[in-house]
Amino acid sequence: MRVQCDTRIQYALVKGVFDPETLKRQVEQQITAAEDRNKLFLESAARRDIDAYVNSRTYVIKAKPTTSPPQLSLNFDNAGDSKVLQSAPPA
Repeated sequence: MRVQCDTRIQYALVKGVFDPETLKRQVEQQITAAEDRNKLFLESAARRDIDAYVNSRTYVIKAKPTTSPPQLSLNFDNAGDSKVLQSAPPA
């Protein structure tokens, strides 16, 4: 008895191996995956460098003498002779 060959499957397998577009697509996917891994690696390395720098710096907070602007003082008029502000006319 003769063995039947499915030529469509064989053609698809051979085409998948030798087709330049398929090979190009596979290489592009591998390059994209490698670039993504490299990007994540560089971002995590940068975060570690920033954390190490921030943690290595010691900050000294010195108290400054009170040189703040004068406090707003509220003077309540006991005599009742303060001027009343006029309300703005409606526009």
